[in-house]
Amino acid sequence: MGQLKKLAEVRKPPDARISTDREGNEHIFIGGEEMTEQAKEARRAYRREWNRKNKDKVRAAQNRYWERRAQAQRAQAQPDEPKQEA
Repeated sequence: MGQLKKLAEVRKPPDARISTDREGNEHIFIGGEEMTEQAKEARRAYRREWNRKNKDKVRAAQNRYWERRAQAQRAQAQPDEPKQEA
């Protein structure tokens, strides 16, 4: 069993399917889109390089994300206050 199939068994999106071509290369199809392992690795390498060059942007995006999460948790923890009429 290929490594891609092992990963797919663990974290397979509901609309994903895996196929093997004549040369034995595995391909994963998600939502009708195909991406080979080579293409995935190229995308990951580009992303790692971009993240390394743009640490300030990455940090700012992470901060915005966690601020939104904290705000959502605060909103969920506070029950809706009944409206008081004057």
